[in-house]
Order: sequence, then C-alpha cells, then structure tokens
Amino acid sequence: MTVYRRPDPIPLRSATATPRVAGLVPVRAEPDSLNRLVARDIFLAIVEGRFPAGSILPNEHELAASLGVSRTALREAVKGLASKGLLETRRKRGTQVLEREHWNLLDPELIAWSRRENSARTSRELWEAAAAVQASLASDVARAGHGAALSDAAERLQAASGTEQRRTAFCQLLFAVAAAGNPYLRALNAACLGSLMKEDPAFLDGQIGRIRGETVRALTDAIRERRPDAASRAMQRLLSRGEELAGEFASDRVLGA
Repeated sequence: MTVYRRPDPIPLRSATATPRVAGLVPVRAEPDSLNRLVARDIFLAIVEGRFPAGSILPNEHELAASLGVSRTALREAVKGLASKGLLETRRKRGTQVLEREHWNLLDPELIAWSRRENSARTSRELWEAAAAVQASLASDVARAGHGAALSDAAERLQAASGTEQRRTAFCQLLFAVAAAGNPYLRALNAACLGSLMKEDPAFLDGQIGRIRGETVRALTDAIRERRPDAASRAMQRLLSRGEELAGEFASDRVLGA
C-alpha cells in the first residue's frame, strides 16, 4: 500500500491566536521556497538584534508557531542558516546565534536579505569592500606586468556610450585588474561587484559618473610601467568619492614611484 504524506502548508495557520516571539509574524506566501523565506525572517530578526549573538533561539515549537510554519520547514531553514555560519545547534543546549565573524557575509542570499533591512547601506559597504581590495589587486597586476588586458578594458570604458554600456565596461575593467591577483581578493571583489550589478545598478552608475578619463589613464600608465605603488594609489583615486588623492599622480611622475 502506498502512503502519501500530506505536504506542509504554506504557511501553516492556527485557528487560535499564537504568542509571538521576538516580534516574528507568520511568513507570507511569496514566489520563493518556504524554507528560504523562514531563513530570511530569522536572519532579519538576528541582524535587528531581536536574537543577539550568543543567545539561544526559542524552542522549535515556539518558533514554528510564531512564524506560522511547520517544524519541518523550520528545521530546514535553521540548517541553511547554520551552513552560512549564523547558527550552531548542539544537543541539550539548543540553537545558538554566532558572532558575525563566523558568518559567510559574501553569501548571495545574506547580501540580498541584508538589503531588506537597509539597501543603501548594503550597497555602500559592498562598494567600500570592493574598493579596498582593488588597490591591492592593482598593485599585484602592475608588479606582474599584465598591462595589455587592462589597457584594452580601459579603452572600452573610455569609448563606452550609454549608462549600461559604461557600467559593463567599468566592471570589466575592475575584473581585468583582479584577474591576475590574489584569488581570495578576487572572490571578494566578484561577490561585491556582482551583487551591485544585479541588485543596485543605480548605485554603480552614480560611482561611475564621478570617474575622470585622466584617472583611468593614470592607472593604466602605472600598471604598464610596472609601478605597483602608483597603481595602488591610482586605483584608490579611481574608486574614491572624494578628492583626497588629487595631487598624488603628479608626485608619482616626479618620483618615478
């Protein structure tokens, strides 16, 4: 005889009022898997401080009731968050929220969920992270003498017309700089730029609008001439919002840095 298991309801609604923990509300049906939606809501409760680092999550029954889902869906969500470094489950102790240094912050889902809390801050922090590693990557590529590919990418950027074309050319330039560098920095760079391209292209367009042709030329010249320090400073200048490094290119030329 074949036994059919009734699927979990999406979401499970109780006929009676259920006490809520940490301000959680039943998960609303959306075009996404239920497990992911539950994981997202728990993640947001964690980043908002409702479940602080070091705390133990409410028991399975309480948490599932608050979210309006089955315990099976909750377990899968907790398992997914544990794989991303947010939670750790141990027998007799329960499920503990881990400190942020354990989180895989470059996980695409965590980045996307972070945007629900504060999209502008997420984009700014991703940009700052990409900018921080690009200076080191530019130094590496100048030291290795990989100037040809970068020159081609720079020419495409300067020849690009239209917002989308410039955005694509700009990211290709940064990826070209990263191509010969530290693989871990490349991964960080790709995650940050990839998220910005997909989730907030308008933010990237704003940064690209500040780029000057002479700054791009200073970068390509420094890399072609194998001047790592000058390449690093040129990249900082390229990605900087301010004008702090405005006079450094002249000194690079004078000193032959």
